[in-house]
Amino acid sequence: MKIIHRILVPTDFSPCAENAYQYSLHLAEEWKSSVKLLHIVSPDYEWTDMPVLVDHATREKIGVAQQLLTNFKDIGLSKAKADLPTELKVTDDIEISGVAYAAISNFAKRDESDLIVIGTESHHHTAWDNAFGSIAASVVQHAHCHVLVVPEEAHFTDILMVGFAADLHQTDPYHLWKTCKMLEPFHPVVRCVHVEKEGKTIETKVRIEELMDFFANNAVALQISFHTLLEETIATGLEAFANKWNLDLLVMPSPQRDMFSRMFHPSMTKKMALHSKVPLLVLK
Repeated sequence: MKIIHRILVPTDFSPCAENAYQYSLHLAEEWKSSVKLLHIVSPDYEWTDMPVLVDHATREKIGVAQQLLTNFKDIGLSKAKADLPTELKVTDDIEISGVAYAAISNFAKRDESDLIVIGTESHHHTAWDNAFGSIAASVVQHAHCHVLVVPEEAHFTDILMVGFAADLHQTDPYHLWKTCKMLEPFHPVVRCVHVEKEGKTIETKVRIEELMDFFANNAVALQISFHTLLEETIATGLEAFANKWNLDLLVMPSPQRDMFSRMFHPSMTKKMALHSKVPLLVLK
């Protein structure tokens, strides 16, 4: 069952974008997927500019960007050839927009992308920016498809240990099953974890025991284990879990889900330490 056919990689030609590109190529090798690079050109103009001058300046920027994009694509493929045995299909495109996250999200929908792989820098000032970066955070919220956020320092390694962060929503069995199907080519161990905040019990739709029973009776190809943690915050709980099990990937439901909003509420983001270590796959 092939779930990921088309991977979209936004790039601004930065080191973190280059890292995300390399990450996407390794994923595409396993999934036999295509990769498309996307660069956003932001038109620079003042209200006094003549339309003809604006158009000329924009076309010049597109020409420069296209050359940079071609070089970025070719150099990235050359670097990957040492590790990847097959020839990968990589194309590129340019969008003109003053709002990068909207252009990325809209392009992904039009192009029928199954996954957006986006890199983030690791030296922002706020916890939210540390975890995602402002553009990546908005893409996570607005994209129609899955989004993989790759921290700049998280270079691709074999995906052997995966954490699935469950908030025990009624759709968790489906999302966990879909995660297992998606990651079957990598043959990882999947550890499903539910983090409860100390001193605060949150009503859930299902119990962890029900998840265990569901997968005991509906076998998947991957090994799954189930865990519960009691921590001060969900973020610190996931950090501790990632460190304990040396996770290669953390999977979470979409940002509309309760756990995501609780985890990234400003009062709970003093320490989102996964940003420099573990790539985050957000399921839609």
